Amino acid sequence: MSKVLDSINEKYAEKMLAEKIDLMGRRELAAEFKVQYVPHLLFINANGEIFEQKVGFIKEDDVFEIFEKAGIKIK
Repeated sequence: MSKVLDSINEKYAEKMLAEKIDLMGRRELAAEFKVQYVPHLLFINANGEIFEQKVGFIKEDDVFEIFEKAGIKIK
């Protein structure tokens, strides 16, 4: 998943940020967002609201599809 997020950041840095957080050192953050498994992706809009969550690996194109379904155009 790390490579997918790095690729997104490289291609679309001016439109979005794909951030990776090591939850082993941030257990309070994992608890706050109820993360039990990794990778755990939180899709957050410009207002800071989570509009989708996914657990497990997803392809880069699927990431953009999730944004598009929420009415957020990245590409």
